[in-house]
Amino acid sequence: MNEIEILTRLHHPNLVSLYGCTSRHSRELLLVYEYVPNGTVADHLHGDRAKSGSLTWPTRMNIAIETATALAYLHASDIIHRDVKTNNILLDNNFCVKVADFGLSRLCPIDASHISTAPQGTPGYMDPEYHECYQLTDKSDVYSFG
Repeated sequence: MNEIEILTRLHHPNLVSLYGCTSRHSRELLLVYEYVPNGTVADHLHGDRAKSGSLTWPTRMNIAIETATALAYLHASDIIHRDVKTNNILLDNNFCVKVADFGLSRLCPIDASHISTAPQGTPGYMDPEYHECYQLTDKSDVYSFG
């Protein structure tokens, strides 16, 4: 439900769009997102779409800028993503970024310097302070972003 609440509130060209959800014929909640056809950044760096020259340096710089722009928008809206990684950065046919997977995202109250919570996210992408001290801030996303 957290993902639905966040994505219905936020609209940004570099965030994946949620079109709707249903649980009509299932106990599972099904979320319907926009189709982003060009895979993930991970696919292009290490996976089945990884080809020499497929991600030129200017394209990589644009991916970094658009991802940072999306994170800045989230943080300005008091949202911490908590799972920024190449598998959660989708690319459209023009290699424009769509940040996805808001299942672990949290709302951080404006007056709070951090949220105390058990670490969740992908090992290797979590920042050491969050992992060791259980203090989540927007800086955690910045660390994960790299």
